[in-house]
Amino acid sequence: MGVTIERLPRSLVALEIEVDDERVEANMEKAARRLSQRYKIPGFRPGKAPRAVLERTLGKSALVQEALETLLPDLYSETIAAESIDAIAQPSFELKSMEPLVVSATVPVRPTIDIKDYTALRAPRQTVDRSEEQIEAALTNLRRRYATLEPVERAVQWGDTVRADVTVHVDGQVEEPHVEEGAEFAVLEGTTVSLPGFLDRLIGLERGGPYTIEFELPSDFVASDLAGKTAHYTVTIDEVKEEILPDLDDEFAKSLGDEDLQTADQVRERIEANVLAQAEAAAESAYQEEVLDLLIASSEIDYPEVLVDSEIERMIDQESNHASHTPEQMQVWLDQIGRTAEEVRDELRPRADTAVKRALVLGELASKESVEVDESEVDAEIDRMLDQFFGPGAGMENDQREQFRQMFDTPDSRSQTRHQLQTQATLGRLVEIASEEGEGGEEAPRARGTRRRRRSGEGDAEAEASDEAGTSEPVENAEAEAETK
Repeated sequence: MGVTIERLPRSLVALEIEVDDERVEANMEKAARRLSQRYKIPGFRPGKAPRAVLERTLGKSALVQEALETLLPDLYSETIAAESIDAIAQPSFELKSMEPLVVSATVPVRPTIDIKDYTALRAPRQTVDRSEEQIEAALTNLRRRYATLEPVERAVQWGDTVRADVTVHVDGQVEEPHVEEGAEFAVLEGTTVSLPGFLDRLIGLERGGPYTIEFELPSDFVASDLAGKTAHYTVTIDEVKEEILPDLDDEFAKSLGDEDLQTADQVRERIEANVLAQAEAAAESAYQEEVLDLLIASSEIDYPEVLVDSEIERMIDQESNHASHTPEQMQVWLDQIGRTAEEVRDELRPRADTAVKRALVLGELASKESVEVDESEVDAEIDRMLDQFFGPGAGMENDQREQFRQMFDTPDSRSQTRHQLQTQATLGRLVEIASEEGEGGEEAPRARGTRRRRRSGEGDAEAEASDEAGTSEPVENAEAEAETK
């Protein structure tokens, strides 16, 4: 057996395999025996028809196909083992010739990643602050949770709640118009009720009707079969209600039921702290993405397209709420969003490609920095997740808590949790490196709870950074996919 190997871009290897005639003949004989058992040949008992008779009856191509079904996997397995080819997915085969038998195979192999001098990466941090507008918006949202609605005799304004009878249909729809009586909904800017543009056209209408409303849907509307078409509404407004917010005073503060909140000033201070914490978390997340993309830009990465395809399928499964598990459910989901499967994959490809690249460079960084996760850290993370459901204290729910622990404490779940912790710690280490300059010479904190074992033998350094060091789920899943291929 002769083999020619060619390295191709995108982590592909092309193999051309020429097979000895003797081996081809032996496999053709085995194929003939299998086919003679499978097919009833007139005049012969099962398994007794000669090969020549089978070729005349079934055609030589049938024997060739049968022989190749067992020969090709054997040839492929022998070749990648002999040539030490690190395949991560199934190859594509092409039959080049029969005499002699020459087969080509294109094989996706493990990615190659060179993150260069990653220790030289630097990115300045932006100052984090909270604006008065953000604070006031958060206070308004809090008061809105305790608001009351009172009927008013005036035209609809933004912020009102409307009760109405609504009939709607769109040009070209074969279904009957959608009718809803006594529908109650809030008229809030930036939100959509029914179809985009409907709420805007309620502004200024008074109680009564029926009103006729017509408008054209956006050309890029998510339901492509409705995009650019005209929507027709018939609306009778039964009631307009105004939202009455409670005053932000000490009485309101006490009504919240928190012993630490007894005055309006204390409520404002809590809101200011929360808004700042959210701003800091958003800034940290943006900084993590920035330094991760800097690492990608300074690295050389070669990876097979099959990793991107796998990430796309994972994203589809997540966004469709697992509808992709069956073809029927998948089609229902596609009909609901007005997209074809190919359109969805094309839309997701850029995101999936970015997720794969981020995962690969993070995996390489974890290897170079020897970021590891102890089993005790996995146990602690499982406990943290359980605390979110049951709280940290003991009680009557201990039995139920233990049942849930068994669900989280499987080998697969532990492996996924371990990987997520490692990804978070690795990203924390990258942030630490990139932010070393511009921090007044102070050493940046390390990712809390995860050890970075130094190759120099200096021992374990306990990581102690904030829990905000994390990364997006697509990054974590893409990396796991790349590692398990």
